[in-house]
Amino acid sequence: MNKIEGKRISFIGGGNITEVFITRLVGEKFTLSNNIIVSDLNEDRLKYLNEKFKTLVTKDNREAFSFGDFVFLAVPPPQVKIVLTENASYLRQEQVLISLAAALPLRVIENTLNMKVPVVRVIPNTPSQVGRGVNPFCFGTYVTEEQRKATLEMLNFFGDAIEIDESQINLATALTAVGPTYLFPAIKSLIDFAIKHGLDKELAFRLVNDTVAGTAELIKTTKKDPDVLKLQIGTRTINENEVARLFLDAVETAFNKILLSEKKLTE
Repeated sequence: MNKIEGKRISFIGGGNITEVFITRLVGEKFTLSNNIIVSDLNEDRLKYLNEKFKTLVTKDNREAFSFGDFVFLAVPPPQVKIVLTENASYLRQEQVLISLAAALPLRVIENTLNMKVPVVRVIPNTPSQVGRGVNPFCFGTYVTEEQRKATLEMLNFFGDAIEIDESQINLATALTAVGPTYLFPAIKSLIDFAIKHGLDKELAFRLVNDTVAGTAELIKTTKKDPDVLKLQIGTRTINENEVARLFLDAVETAFNKILLSEKKLTE
């Protein structure tokens, strides 16, 4: 990580996704804890993050905006314009502002800033904390080539950073950011079933999780359609159409909610 070694990182907002990213940054020694600052109004949350990760913390957004070479904007989307309006003057053009706000287009952020600050829009997902995240992103108007390379280097530390056109980012959000929520209930149901019928909890976790991970790796490696791969399994007792319908309904619901959120945020 030579290109960005020693860079300082700010998180505006100390919620769950901030904790996901800091878990990876500090746990894998990407940077020192005192190179990270988190701002939040919740003193208990700041105390928790400071005690767990030894990062710097502050209730003053201005301090956090001024601190980082990379500034992660991790407040709820409806608060973004307020936070930016109040603190834009503390940003510098050599900083990179990384928005983690779902359903909030780059143009809204750039127009709110009303200054030539490099902005990157990233849609994070929770596997980032173990370096297996899938984080679609797109660059704003004022990001230099050097900043693009540095940003990509850092995002790749969390997993697979995929640049996409912003017109597709809401769809990507429904697939990646929301994606784990479709899988967690299915995985938990399998584990619970195994434990109910007598398997040791640790063994149940291993059998189910390794099966899920192996299935995903099989598709990724062979690049074969899942409908082809399923034919390799001799016994199939489930109603595949019913399972597919449940997943499709979940994705469709998530996608429509994201579109509605964007409409409200940009009105």
